[in-house]
Amino acid sequence: MIPFRARFTIRRIFNPGYYHRLSEILQNPQSFYSILFRKLSPSSSKRPLDLKLKDGKIIRVREFWTLFLFDEIFVENCYEPPRLQRHGPFPAILDVGANIGLFTIRMKQLWPDARILAIEPHPDNLRSLREHIELNNLSGIEVLEGGISEKCGCMNLYISPRNIAGHSMYKETSGPSISVPVFALADVLKNSEVQDGGLLLKIDCEGCEHALLSTLSREIAERTSCIIFEPEHSLYSLDDLLQGLRGLGYETSTASNLVVAERTA
Repeated sequence: MIPFRARFTIRRIFNPGYYHRLSEILQNPQSFYSILFRKLSPSSSKRPLDLKLKDGKIIRVREFWTLFLFDEIFVENCYEPPRLQRHGPFPAILDVGANIGLFTIRMKQLWPDARILAIEPHPDNLRSLREHIELNNLSGIEVLEGGISEKCGCMNLYISPRNIAGHSMYKETSGPSISVPVFALADVLKNSEVQDGGLLLKIDCEGCEHALLSTLSREIAERTSCIIFEPEHSLYSLDDLLQGLRGLGYETSTASNLVVAERTA
């Protein structure tokens, strides 16, 4: 079986349309391929290399998975299904599982005036998130170190050894873990500047979406016009979760591997 990194690389090298798409996004589309080859091996250098977007924003690449996230968020626009666009512009965005900040950067491209609360529990990802905010002179962004669960406290974050987007509080492994603070959604919103209606809630947190959405109050739902999340099918019943969202007045649909919930009532 061909390793995932090799499959990812081959599909993008031998797709002429992919280069065209990169040329619409990057100042120098060839830089993507150059950095991709340098970061292809898990043992490659962590020396940072920069992708420069057309609008001057910078994505700092230290490892292969940054390129994977760039592909998802900026090339494939996985968090931008057509149904989402009709709800924008969003005055406030809650980015649960902000990782290194690429979704936050993309949202600032789309809606520069949005106030964003970026939540991330992993220390290395947090450093890169803050670095991306500083590099790109982004304003109107709060950063919260921690995760989201049913109530405040601490939980173990199980560390993925190679995938910076694979750390999880809900998928227990035999590997290393660290203790991280966790917060209830209601408390997070109460103590942040992201308080008005018209909220976009994005969740990509390797399992925490069930704890967050299954305890979503009607009061918060009425302030949240759109939710987009990546479900973890092995951890809970997605049908039950969607039924709960419909009971709060959302219409649900799928877009690729994501679920979109739109406020209709």
